[in-house]
Amino acid sequence: MVKVSKHDRKVRRIAAAYLGRGYSVRADLSDYQRPKPIRGRIPDVVATKGKTMKIIEVETPDSFRSDKDQRDILRDYAKQRRRTTFKVTRTR
Repeated sequence: MVKVSKHDRKVRRIAAAYLGRGYSVRADLSDYQRPKPIRGRIPDVVATKGKTMKIIEVETPDSFRSDKDQRDILRDYAKQRRRTTFKVTRTR
C-alpha cells in the first residue's frame, strides 16, 4: 500500500469538498486533472463555479517557509481578478 502524505490527504479532502459543492475541481494529485500553471506555479487546488475561482495552497510546517514566493505569486494573481480568492491552509 502506498503511503499518502499529510499534504496530499489534505489536498484530496479540500478537492472533494469543493466537488461536493458543485465546483469543477483541478488538483495537483495523480487522479485529478492538474491545475494550469499560474505565472509558472502549479497551485494545489483550483475550484471553479461559474465565474468564481478559488485557488487553494496547502502547506506543511516544512513548506510554509520555503514556499512563500509561491503563495505571494498566487495571492497577487487572485487580487488582480474579480471573483477569485486565494486561501492558504496548513497541515498539522
